[in-house]
Amino acid sequence: MREPREYENPLCAEVSGDFWFPDTKADVNAVQDAIAAKTICRRCSHRTECADWGIRKEYYGIWGGLTLKERQVIRRQKGIRIHQEEEDA
Repeated sequence: MREPREYENPLCAEVSGDFWFPDTKADVNAVQDAIAAKTICRRCSHRTECADWGIRKEYYGIWGGLTLKERQVIRRQKGIRIHQEEEDA
C-alpha cells in the first residue's frame, strides 16, 4: 500500500484548505467542509487507494471521500483497529 504522498497528481494536492479535516461537531461549517472535500475526492483517480489508506491508517480527516464515521463503520465490518481507536477504547 502506497502512502498518499506517493500518489501522482492527487486532486487534494491542488487545493489548500482545512476542509480535509473538518471539525467533528455536526455544525453547518463542518458539514459543508466534508461535502467540499468529498466532491474533490469523487473526481480523483486515487480515491479507492486513498480510502483504503484512510481505513487502515488514519483517524482524522477525509480520506478517499470517507469521513471518520464512515471509516469506523468499515473498520468494524472488517475487524480493523487502528492505534487511535485502541487508545479511545
